[in-house]
Amino acid sequence: MPSIPVSVVVPALNEAATLSELFQRTKDALAETGKAFEFIIIDDGSTDDTPAVTHRLVDENSNVTVIRHARNQGKSIALMQAFEIAKGDVLVTLDGDLQDKPEMIPRLLKEIDAGYDLVGGLRIHRRDRFIKRAVSKFYNYLVSCIFKSQLKDVNCGLKAMRSEVYKTMELYGDQHRLIPILATLKGFNCTETPVEHDVRKVGRSRYSLLRHRGILDVIALLAVNAARTRPFHFFCEVAFVFWLLAALSFGSWMFYAAGAVDSGMPGENAGSTIMVGIGAWAAFTGTVLPLFGLFMEVEIRRYQDKAWRSRLVSGIKSGERK
Repeated sequence: MPSIPVSVVVPALNEAATLSELFQRTKDALAETGKAFEFIIIDDGSTDDTPAVTHRLVDENSNVTVIRHARNQGKSIALMQAFEIAKGDVLVTLDGDLQDKPEMIPRLLKEIDAGYDLVGGLRIHRRDRFIKRAVSKFYNYLVSCIFKSQLKDVNCGLKAMRSEVYKTMELYGDQHRLIPILATLKGFNCTETPVEHDVRKVGRSRYSLLRHRGILDVIALLAVNAARTRPFHFFCEVAFVFWLLAALSFGSWMFYAAGAVDSGMPGENAGSTIMVGIGAWAAFTGTVLPLFGLFMEVEIRRYQDKAWRSRLVSGIKSGERK
C-alpha cells in the first residue's frame, strides 16, 4: 500500500455543523507545510445531518474517506477503524467539534520531524468550564503518578504519531484517553507541545464529569501491563491492600464493639455489621487474588516463548565480526 505524508483522522458524532469548516481549515493549515494528506472521518452513528455532510465532502474532495457505523461504538473503536486503513507516514487525530484547532497541526508535525514518535497537544489556555478542567487535571495527575509519565495532558484529542505507533496500537474500552501512555509502554519516544484551544461553538459536550470509565481503563491497563510479565507478584501486591483493608475493618469493629460494651449499648447494629461485612469481603478477596495470580503465572509461561520475546525487541544492531 503506497504511503502519503499525513493522515488526518476525525471521529465524529453529530458534528454536521463543523465538519466542512474543519476540513477547509485543515487543508489550509497543511498547505503551509507542503505535505499531501488524506482526511478520514469516522461517523460513529450520527443521527443528525453528518452523513449528508460527509458524503458531500467525499464527492468534492478525492482525499476524503468516510467510515460510518450504523450505531455509536465509541471513540476507541472509531479510531481503530481509521488506524487500519490509514496510509500516512504520520497520523494526526483531532476532534470534530473545532475545539482542537487544525492550525496547530504543523506545530505537531515539526516535533515529529525533530525525531519524536508521538506528539500530544498540551492545551495551554483550555476553554472549558472550571469543573471540567479540574476533573481532567486530576485524571491527568493520577495517570502521570501511576505510569511515572511526564506528560501533563494525555487526553488531548490533538495528537500526531508515526505509522510505527498507530499501526501497532490496540485500543480497548475507552483507552483512546491513554494513547500516549500505551505508546510510552511500547518504548516509543513521546512528548507534548503547547497548542491553542477553542470554545465549543455548536452542539453539546459529551464529556462526563464522572470519569469512572477512564479510571477503570487505567486500572485495567496497569493490571494487564503487570500481568504480562509478573502476574503472581502483581496480584500478591494488590492482595496486600485488601488484607490491610480487612485489618482496618475488623480493628474498627472490635474498637466499636468494645466501646459499645463499656457504654452499655448493644454491640450488634448496622454499623458493626457493615464493618464486619467489609472486613470479610476484603479478607476473601485478599486470599483469592494470590491464587488467581499463581494460576496466571502458570498459564503465561506457556506463551512466553521465543516468538513472544521477539515481539519485545525494537531492533538489533551489532558490529561486524573481525
